[in-house]
Amino acid sequence: MAGIGFELEKILRKKRLFSIVKAYSYSAAISSGPWLISIVSILISGYIAKGMLKDAEVVGQFQVSVTYLIALSLIFTGFFQLAFTRYVADRIFEKKQEKTLPNLMGVIFINMSVGFLLILPFSLSFVDEAGPLFSLVYAFTFSLFCGVWMANIVLSGLKNYKFIIYSFLFSYLLILALIYFFAKYGLTAMLSSFLVGHILLFFLLVGLILKKYPSDVMVEFDFLKSKMFLSLVFTGFLFNAGVWADKFIFWFNGQTGSKVLGWMRDSAIYDLPIFMAYLAIAPGMAVFLLRVETSFAKMYDIYYSAVREGATLEHIYKAGNDMIESARDALTEILRVQSIITILLIIFSEQIFKALELPLLYIPLFHIDLVSTQLQLFFMSLLAILFYLDRRRAVLLLSGLLLLLNTLLSALSIYLGPYYYGYGFAVSLLIVSVWGMYLLNRDFKRLHYETFMLR
Repeated sequence: MAGIGFELEKILRKKRLFSIVKAYSYSAAISSGPWLISIVSILISGYIAKGMLKDAEVVGQFQVSVTYLIALSLIFTGFFQLAFTRYVADRIFEKKQEKTLPNLMGVIFINMSVGFLLILPFSLSFVDEAGPLFSLVYAFTFSLFCGVWMANIVLSGLKNYKFIIYSFLFSYLLILALIYFFAKYGLTAMLSSFLVGHILLFFLLVGLILKKYPSDVMVEFDFLKSKMFLSLVFTGFLFNAGVWADKFIFWFNGQTGSKVLGWMRDSAIYDLPIFMAYLAIAPGMAVFLLRVETSFAKMYDIYYSAVREGATLEHIYKAGNDMIESARDALTEILRVQSIITILLIIFSEQIFKALELPLLYIPLFHIDLVSTQLQLFFMSLLAILFYLDRRRAVLLLSGLLLLLNTLLSALSIYLGPYYYGYGFAVSLLIVSVWGMYLLNRDFKRLHYETFMLR
């Protein structure tokens, strides 16, 4: 994210109110990410389709289908996301940018082809209920999602953030327009609209990468031959699985879940509040990008540059202290801003639910989900700083613990009854966040020792 961070820092240097608003606006749009945009599109497309279809069940089947496609593709590509990010970062550091494009094509090919083969048997199970065409569209959409997630990794290092924002915006507007015109033809037409929009998005993103990282070779698999950090391979999978674990627990539990289409299930009581709560973290994500990828990243670079270039001990210690202080300020500001948003939403939640014509019964669960998503944002910020410090093992353990706790405590919350729904996710994130703060504080105390003695 350094490229975007530098651009945002240039905007902030003007020290004008408009510049600050502009920087936070761009930061919010970039940092919210495709998963947040997808949630908005799913909700809006549902409202559009309801006016076109007499059968409300079809709308639910479409929304659940897209949710599963996003969840499963993120979990599957998690094996490659962080490891390939490290590979690209190492090549850029070595001034070998020409390796980026062919290896990206290679990792996209693996993820899309293997992903298609893995999901195909599951998609064919829909033939009897939804028809063979829907099954094929489902499999192709899953494969395409895998390609989009991998392309998005390389895009995080580009400075052309306006193009990225407009690409996502235009693609999702196309999806909504297609659904408006074709929803009346049923479930397959709606999912096909989603597929067409993401085909456009995929080619826009890959086209930008082709322009920024030209190469004489189109496809390579050098990333498989290079040093692969197994900790990063499994961290990506464990983190994504950990974030989605509570949803799957509620979907596939007989008390809280119900069948939607084939093997896919949803949870009428759990899904809407948690997905609405995710929309609330956009301000915190903006602060995260600005503070971590500008201020902290700058201090990080100053400290390690001083170490590599043989600066005086006094200068190195000052740079180290500035970096630590910058990290603490970033975490504090993220927590403060998101806490304000959470409190405001809790205060006005009844008015919001009435305006959206949603059942007020969801409000208590929505409140705990707001706390959960805030904790998730804070946890992600901790992981980002730990990654900067190259604490791969710590991040792996934290991600694995999240998956374990979220699975067990979410199941326990269902056993305890409706009053405890959502607490499994919240308590899991609270535990891993506290442990993450302990590990980060310990690493900062040992920063100079480990920099000079263990490297």
